[in-house]
Amino acid sequence: MSAHLVNRRGFLRYAGATGLLLGLAACGDAGSPGAGPSAGSQPFRYTDGRGRTVELAGRPTRVVAQSSAAAALWDAGFRVTGVYGELGTTDGKLNYQAGNIELDHLEVVGSTWGEFNLERYAALRPELLVDLSFDDKTLWYIPQASVDEVDALAPSIGMKMPGLDLPQIIDGFMALATQLGADPEAGPVKAARADFDAAVAEVKAAIAAKPGLRVLAISRDPEKFYVADPNAHPDLKHLAALGMRFVLPSRRLGHGEYFQEISWEQIGGFPADAIIFDSREVTSVAGKAEKIPTWTNLPAVRAGQVYPWKPAAPFSYLANAPIYRDVAAWLNRAKPLG
Repeated sequence: MSAHLVNRRGFLRYAGATGLLLGLAACGDAGSPGAGPSAGSQPFRYTDGRGRTVELAGRPTRVVAQSSAAAALWDAGFRVTGVYGELGTTDGKLNYQAGNIELDHLEVVGSTWGEFNLERYAALRPELLVDLSFDDKTLWYIPQASVDEVDALAPSIGMKMPGLDLPQIIDGFMALATQLGADPEAGPVKAARADFDAAVAEVKAAIAAKPGLRVLAISRDPEKFYVADPNAHPDLKHLAALGMRFVLPSRRLGHGEYFQEISWEQIGGFPADAIIFDSREVTSVAGKAEKIPTWTNLPAVRAGQVYPWKPAAPFSYLANAPIYRDVAAWLNRAKPLG
């Protein structure tokens, strides 16, 4: 099952490890810099979104993280040791979900949904793993079959997602990066925050200038449409707080539901002036959409008011400032369609 499909249907969650993995985790020079949990100068304690508390005698230095989480920490000033998640490239550029991380300086443990190389992970002698938790129970990108083995090799943190908006989650990553030794007052970090704040102000002004504009956030695949609940997505939740008027799902979604699944024939029941679509969709979808009248006849489509949406961007000021400027730009172009 693809990451995209799992993401849409609730952001839910490969080979079993052997005693050799535990041996790999324990190997290495115990006297080398950063060799053990006491390597950091400060004790480490963190309670994650699942209610689990990680306590280490020293600040961890060998941290492995899911790509979006790794990128958020990276932008906050903490460099992870290993990464897994969406790392594919397009036109030579790293997937936007991986932000500004530099793969040349990292060990790649997995490069797409369902990939997690336990042997490679163990060989890193990890002290901490950081992922996202969209249900307050599980880690987003750890394959279910590998959970026990991953847990045996190092403690993990599932960053809380449900109920929070984008700035709150960014603040959470900033706080974690600080606990890991990053400097929140570093020049690049402060500059990124100022740039993000300025971009947010641009969006707020653009929203205020178009008070009646209705926006529909969707994900789509060759068979189905998925209407996003803005309250369930951190970026949309923040945009709604800034005044953006979203078209809502036609039914109340339950806890852990992020989208309402509908057919292509039902999309006309969600009238909107502008549509934003999940940019993670497979490339064949756009071509199919152009041949389906229920899509091409939508007022927003006819008006050319359809724009990409990046719901899995790293939770950092640096990653989101240009995204918010793109939002302000299309808001300034879009018009209410009546």
